[in-house]
Amino acid sequence: MRLARVAVAAALACAASGALNAQGRPASYAEYRADVIAGSATAAQAGGGLVLPFGVYVRTSLDGAIGATWRDGAARTSGRADVISRFLLDPFRETPIVLSMGGGVSVPYANGDTRVRPYLTVVVDVEGRQHGAITPALQVGLGGGVRLGVVLRTSPRAWR
Repeated sequence: MRLARVAVAAALACAASGALNAQGRPASYAEYRADVIAGSATAAQAGGGLVLPFGVYVRTSLDGAIGATWRDGAARTSGRADVISRFLLDPFRETPIVLSMGGGVSVPYANGDTRVRPYLTVVVDVEGRQHGAITPALQVGLGGGVRLGVVLRTSPRAWR
């Protein structure tokens, strides 16, 4: 939990500094997601969050999600909080489809859990062409199980 708190505090401190906008870098933007995480239990969750640009090539996402987790033959309400930083290979949209990769911390909770523990998480994104104000992405990774997500980002036209 301490690692998750430190990561969130660092991300919020950098965002509050306004240094990115002063240097002509993109502003923060929203992302919306639907994920399936299969491990010792299987979770299907939907959520959203804020993407904070850190420099030209790095994006940190602060996300929350809610849904259901199936474990021991029973479904439970569940949720999670993620702090994940990704390195973008093409931040300027010079190619129509691009990879990014990164990692962070995921903290899942299912109704009735007596112990909540964070998981280190690694992800690879394949981000597509922007359609209007939305850029779709497919995210795969590991963190509490195998993760598969569909992400819709509202990044500015000139930046990913």
